[in-house]
Amino acid sequence: MELSNIEKLLEKYFEGETTLSEEKELKVFFTRESVPQHLEKYKSLFQFFSDERNITAGSDTYIKVSNKVSKFTWIGIAASIAVIIGLFFAQPPTTDTDLGTYEDPEVALQKTKEVLSLVAQYMNEGKKDLVYLNEFENTKNKFLK
Repeated sequence: MELSNIEKLLEKYFEGETTLSEEKELKVFFTRESVPQHLEKYKSLFQFFSDERNITAGSDTYIKVSNKVSKFTWIGIAASIAVIIGLFFAQPPTTDTDLGTYEDPEVALQKTKEVLSLVAQYMNEGKKDLVYLNEFENTKNKFLK
């Protein structure tokens, strides 16, 4: 078999594009005694597949199946029931009729500005930490070029 053909088949094999007959050709080639030096590293791979094919499960292999319910299962069931009962008997929160509305539009505008200023302050504090992400991105781009 041609060495260039084997190398092409190896490329197709590692790309996952080989047929069963092509894989069989590779297996036959690599299970031979004489393999070129630069392809020697693949010999153990195909030898492993050949060796593992001969292994069968013995009759002493069994799986222990238990119908016994563990205590952790009962704890989980009890916790679920407790949560359901707690949700059922919990008192709904009292509704407050005062929703924070303002009669005077000037006061409402002032309060809105205060709240938006507070939100902007927290957003700016959170944006400071994004500098680290930018540095990470720059470093990643250096290595991936």
